[in-house]
Amino acid sequence: MKNVLILSDAFPPAFNPRMGYLCKYLPEYGWNPVVIAEYSPQIIFDNLSNASNINYINFFFDKNGKIKKLKYLLVFIAEYFFNYKNIIFKRKAEKIIKENDISVILASVSWRAFPALTAKWISKKYNIPFIVDCRDIYEQFPNREYSSKFFLQSNVLNKTVDFFIQRKYKNQRNKILREANALTTVSEWHTKKLSEYNKNTSLIFNGFDDEVFYFKPLNSKIFKISYPGRIESEAVKDPSLLFESISYLYSEKLISPDKLRLQFYLLNQSSKNIIKKLAEKYQITMFVDIFDEISNEKIPDILNESSILLLLANRAVGEKTPKGIMGTKVFEYIAVEKPVLCVRNDESCLEETINSSRSGISASNVEEVNQFIMEKYTEWEKNGFTRQKTNRNDIEKFSRRYQTKQFVSIFESQN
Repeated sequence: MKNVLILSDAFPPAFNPRMGYLCKYLPEYGWNPVVIAEYSPQIIFDNLSNASNINYINFFFDKNGKIKKLKYLLVFIAEYFFNYKNIIFKRKAEKIIKENDISVILASVSWRAFPALTAKWISKKYNIPFIVDCRDIYEQFPNREYSSKFFLQSNVLNKTVDFFIQRKYKNQRNKILREANALTTVSEWHTKKLSEYNKNTSLIFNGFDDEVFYFKPLNSKIFKISYPGRIESEAVKDPSLLFESISYLYSEKLISPDKLRLQFYLLNQSSKNIIKKLAEKYQITMFVDIFDEISNEKIPDILNESSILLLLANRAVGEKTPKGIMGTKVFEYIAVEKPVLCVRNDESCLEETINSSRSGISASNVEEVNQFIMEKYTEWEKNGFTRQKTNRNDIEKFSRRYQTKQFVSIFESQN
């Protein structure tokens, strides 16, 4: 069995299910994952943390909030000026390489260059090919949604600091991408953008685990429109068409809050504030339930108990708009064969995926939302549940097993 060293800025039980599912299925294809990841105390994806060889490095998390904030600041400064995190990762990686025969290095990154810089260093020193998997990049966000507001309350200061952060890390990232043996990424838009730096760029979608996400005919006494996750900003994910629709349907006496609920399972307080504000604006607070984020293990039943699954997006047309955002959520929605309502229509990758899979609608106006909700509401009243007749042949390429096979093909092409 061959070994792949995976360097990741996040790993289950916290974030990055993409790498968690990859590690789950790699042994089926003759590859053993050895992981180095930054530690986070979240347990959202606890069911994916069972890989046997995971090495977590805790840079700043502490039970004491003040100490945590101080550590965060110090680590941030040390990383910006001295590549501190990459140096720590490099030390651990070298110990692993001395104890294991590593065939390929895979760096899983978000908008920063960390830990792709570590992969580059190790690759050069030990003559091991390295691949960079880019989940997110600066260019996809319209309003610096990646930017940390951990310390700076002033928007002017945030913009100033962000200018220097982005300039350094984009330049560093681009140099690394050009030197990588291959790149992988999550959408057609990302593939086109990253190909500017490295022609050997492959699209591997986020996806769903077919052992976990599949249709179950669960009856519900309430028509539920559900959304689990976070909302970075209304510029990235705009729920307003849905709220406008619910307000209209209620005014027409076509729905009532005792039979229809909008249920949001949200990661953070800023997401909750966005929903609360919109519910008040459209005067539909009586329809809205807001819960805390839940673990990944509970998601399948919540999706199957829902009548419509809400996907939040915004138009990806023009320079200052979100680009290529194709998270895990859309594929898990499609897998459980529930009607997907995407608002607002991104007029890009999400619309194409929803249309080709026949999984629902990408709505551009309130009339489309009204019609879709009432159509599914009628189905629910008749059957007690809803089910979308999807294109199963198209959906198979979104399974985590298939995507692992794609990664393995790229690994083996390097040897």
